[in-house]
Amino acid sequence: MGTLYLIRHGQASYGEADYDRLSARGHEQARAVGTWLAKARLEAIYAGPLRRQLQTVDTARASATAAGVELPPATVLPELAEYPAFEMLQHLVPRLVAEHPKFEALTSAPTPRLRDEAFHTILTRWASDEWAVAGLERVSEFVTRVRAGLDRMLGAAQSGARIACVTSAGPIGVAVGLTFGIPDERMVRTSIVIRNASVTELRFRTQAGDRPREHAWKPDQVSLVTFNLTGHLPDDLHTER
Repeated sequence: MGTLYLIRHGQASYGEADYDRLSARGHEQARAVGTWLAKARLEAIYAGPLRRQLQTVDTARASATAAGVELPPATVLPELAEYPAFEMLQHLVPRLVAEHPKFEALTSAPTPRLRDEAFHTILTRWASDEWAVAGLERVSEFVTRVRAGLDRMLGAAQSGARIACVTSAGPIGVAVGLTFGIPDERMVRTSIVIRNASVTELRFRTQAGDRPREHAWKPDQVSLVTFNLTGHLPDDLHTER
């Protein structure tokens, strides 16, 4: 059996104009991840293409090096980027305000609580395929994209391989959802509770041979071992956004 560790990136710069970069706390979380990964005996590391994902890998690798362990360089998989959250907000906030007057303050005096409620409302409508925007990735397309990335990772894995992937909450929710065969909407809903720098462990059956395998992600050959673990983080580094 092979092992896949799915790791959510460290805390990003929530509420700032340049969101896609780690906060100071996010770098601390990534250093803790690196210390933990130094003991994981990894053959390969993968990462999504977003800056917060790549910064988490870079900081984690530096932390492992300081602990005396050189982690493998990361292979970037574009398929493991997050769902298009900011594009959703950009296109769908006007519709939300038009349909729900309580969100009118988003355009004049938004509060963090109102922003969160608006985001979760829009995300729920997108995840259930009630709301869509021309040219913007739909939830079924997001799930298909992430599955292709999972296929690539497992397809390249040797028998008994131990691999890690730094990605975002959405792709982790998809991986868990595919394992249990739940609907796309529930996969996205599962992702909402995933903490920054958490570790989700999956076991998968591998096949001997050196050639990459297509369609390697077979739900009946993947098992969830642990979900959303943060035991490697001190209490003051537990965050969900």
